[in-house]
Amino acid sequence: MESVLINSNTHNKSSFYRFFEVLTASVLLLLASPLFIIGCMLSLIDLKENPIYSQIRVGKHNRLFLIYKIKTIADNSKDKITLIGRILRKSKIDEIPQLFNVIKGDMRIIGPRPEQPQYVDEFLKINPNFSLRHEIKPGITGWAQVCLPKAKPKDNLDKLKYDLYYVNHRSIKFDAIIILKTIKIIVTLNSN
Repeated sequence: MESVLINSNTHNKSSFYRFFEVLTASVLLLLASPLFIIGCMLSLIDLKENPIYSQIRVGKHNRLFLIYKIKTIADNSKDKITLIGRILRKSKIDEIPQLFNVIKGDMRIIGPRPEQPQYVDEFLKINPNFSLRHEIKPGITGWAQVCLPKAKPKDNLDKLKYDLYYVNHRSIKFDAIIILKTIKIIVTLNSN
């Protein structure tokens, strides 16, 4: 009987947190919609392609999902970021569509950065603990992102200790610290 009550309470907390996160993502999407529209228009003018792209990423419990971003690289350019693309990335405007991922339930606002399957496979061979970051949903921002804002995918093993620290010490207070640090990074354009 006691375990049923504990499970029920955990479910209620989880349901409330999910409701709060969807509400927050919806409000942020509404507030950011002018930047989202401007970002899409700039990408469309710059690349002359569909400004939104999706890519397969690894989520909670290794479940694959499609992440959405504003395109900053032309389809045929072999990872060459344009000037407009660089501005969209530095300002984080290219990441606004990920709020749809939060609303869909694939991601949270805060959590480890979701990676592409090939990178996950590569890092698991080097460090099996890399799988522990998939115990929770990935996030748009997170402790690793704010501590190492200039890190590239190749630096993921360096970021792992920050991701695992977050997984083990999640709290409302910790999330608030990450949000404040994220705002500082966006305002100062201190990013990749």
